[in-house]
Formats: sequence, C-alpha cells, structure tokens
Amino acid sequence: MFIAIIFDVFIISVIAWLLINNMRAENVTAVIYKNGELIDEIRLSSVTEDYEFTVDGTNTILVRHSEIGVIKADCPDQICVKTGFIESGIIPIICLPNRLEIRIKGGENELDAVVR
Repeated sequence: MFIAIIFDVFIISVIAWLLINNMRAENVTAVIYKNGELIDEIRLSSVTEDYEFTVDGTNTILVRHSEIGVIKADCPDQICVKTGFIESGIIPIICLPNRLEIRIKGGENELDAVVR
C-alpha cells in the first residue's frame, strides 16, 4: 500500500512537471540587441529545426527549440560563449566587447520587478 502511494505521487509529480514545462515554453521569445538596438526577435517555441546565424561577423548564434546561445565569438574573454544556452529570462547572454545582448521574454521565469 505504501509503495503504491509513493508511486502515485511520483507519477503525478512527473506529469505536473511536464505540463509546467510545456506551458512555459509556449510564449518564450528571444530578443537580440546590437549596440542597444533591437535586431531580431525569435519565438523559440516555433523553432522546429536548429539553425545558426552571425551578427556583424562577430558572434555566431545557434537557435534551438526553446533555447538560444552564442557558439562562436571573436571577443577575447568568450563569456558569451561560456554562458551556454538560455531558455528563461533569469540570465541574459551579454558580449560587452561586441555590444551584443540576448534576453528571453515571456514564460513564467521572466522577472517582472527588481527590489532595491
């Protein structure tokens, strides 16, 4: 009896996690800025095949379903590449030498306020 209850709780938890992840991914958009100007908006949930593109010959961006990342950059520190792929609005990808910024808007992990 006890094992059946634990199994049921586990199954319900997995189903809830899958539902929450699918709801979060539906309205996620990546916004890309160069020199503070918006250059592109990509609805990540609509991406069906991976693709990459280069911004001003300096940063190569790879777009996947529900995530985006910089895979090549000509900057010395490579922080934008080391950030990896992002899928929520918690941490942006920033390349200061090339003045590139990638942020995620939408989804349930987007910050809506900052408290000082």
